[in-house]
Amino acid sequence: MHVELQEKIEYYVLSGDFESAKALMQSTDFMMFEEAFISACHDSESVMYYTFILECMKDTETVELHDLAFLLLVYPLSEVNGAFNSAYYHAMRSVEMTDSNEVKSLLQLLFLYAVPEPVITDKEAFDTAKQILKLDPKNQVARNMLKQTAKKLDKVVVDFNQISKKA
Repeated sequence: MHVELQEKIEYYVLSGDFESAKALMQSTDFMMFEEAFISACHDSESVMYYTFILECMKDTETVELHDLAFLLLVYPLSEVNGAFNSAYYHAMRSVEMTDSNEVKSLLQLLFLYAVPEPVITDKEAFDTAKQILKLDPKNQVARNMLKQTAKKLDKVVVDFNQISKKA
């Protein structure tokens, strides 16, 4: 099923038949569609996949579509000039649409700090890590990032208990 789904996605998107691709997306479990969609994009590295997501957003802007756009830009399309900056836009929209209460969306921002040329500042990464820890006090990625950014910001003492109490 996965290979067949991926082939259909590839055919519809690369031929510009976005209506058929949308119908396929709506009739398929989104997680399954997302996986096949990213695999199809990885195989061709065509920007048409990103164009399809933007076309879908014209109909209905959703967190899921922003998350999918983010994934396209940081994985199969990461070599495209400006991909991480565009990914930042989608991560921020996801964070805004979830009122900063979705760990997955916040982790996308931290990912953009961990790339060789960070897209977010030390302060943004620090604040994002703190927000994640308010929602998920045991999140190891956020804990590590908070320690790392605190050193860079000269806030070398981090009290994890204080962060989770402010939630």
